[in-house]
Amino acid sequence: MSDTRITLPSCSAFDPTNPPNYGYTPSLAAGIVFVILFGTTTTAHIAQTIISRRWWLLVFVLGGLGELLGWIARTWASQCPYSTLAFQIQISTLIFSPAFFACGIYIILGYIIHIFGAHTSPLSAKQYLWVFCTIDFFSLLLQAIGGGLASAAGSEPDGDLAPGTNTMIAGVVWQLVANVVFAGLFTHAIIRTYRKGKGVLNIDHLSVSGMTTTKRLRILAFATSISTMALIARGVYRSIELVEGWRGYLITTEKYFVGLDGALMVVAVAVFVFANPYYLLPRKAACKEATLEAGKTSEKPLGGESDSESV
Repeated sequence: MSDTRITLPSCSAFDPTNPPNYGYTPSLAAGIVFVILFGTTTTAHIAQTIISRRWWLLVFVLGGLGELLGWIARTWASQCPYSTLAFQIQISTLIFSPAFFACGIYIILGYIIHIFGAHTSPLSAKQYLWVFCTIDFFSLLLQAIGGGLASAAGSEPDGDLAPGTNTMIAGVVWQLVANVVFAGLFTHAIIRTYRKGKGVLNIDHLSVSGMTTTKRLRILAFATSISTMALIARGVYRSIELVEGWRGYLITTEKYFVGLDGALMVVAVAVFVFANPYYLLPRKAACKEATLEAGKTSEKPLGGESDSESV
């Protein structure tokens, strides 16, 4: 976004002497592919949330909708590369949507710790929820504000991009650090669970739908690890991209955005469609019995609870 940039009609053909805000014309093919992928996975998350009635799963729906809206805007921009509105929509939604998925994986770890007991982690389940979701909220806020300021400044020939860009960088880096810390704590919790020989190792008999609790939680832990790694890799890319500036190599080369943002976020979105927490987390009765076996309490599980009842 140069100071000498001339404002062209939204749907003008690409002019290499006066490139649009992206530095290129967004790919129509990539836009269509990602709209289909995010549309399909988000629809699946909506259906699973409604069926399960576990409304905390809406964080995955919100993240998916943000990604979908962002890629619809990029598809629009493939035909109208100079559209300020399309640019503002995609830069804002695609920068902060991953924060919703980060919130979801924080909640999942809280559930796992609740099941296996505080001995598996330095933080309690409630502490995970409050600490990391609060960090995620402020990260989301910074990225949204920064994206809005940057896109608004980009629509002006002499707009100052620095305030918005720096705010976005702060939000992305904050989220990245939180994701890395979470990854360490998540790994710590899993290792302690297995080393202590409690919790997940002793609840094979609590099977649901023919699949043992051990197997289901291993699948969920694996899916959470994949999603976390995708978010961290995407955060590293986005941080470097923004630090380079709006005319840097990464931000003006679409293949990196497609591979290191779009594709990674498809992984983060889709993994919980196939490994949905509602179907993999134990139900109430299983949670209580697992807690007993982890040494949390001497009380007996209450009777009369059905495995169809979720945590």
